[in-house]
Amino acid sequence: MNQITQAEQEVFALSIDGHSISEIQDILHKEECTIKNQRRRILKKLNTQSMTEAVK
Repeated sequence: MNQITQAEQEVFALSIDGHSISEIQDILHKEECTIKNQRRRILKKLNTQSMTEAVK
């Protein structure tokens, strides 16, 4: 299984804390497409369909 990168861990932590994509953008100073791509890779690596499912 591919390891989740440090950047993906940051996005994941903020996501499960309830932050929106735009809030994560402001916090991490990243583009929206970058955040969405990292979230997509996280879900793929964890073999889940949603962030809610990934937390369980």
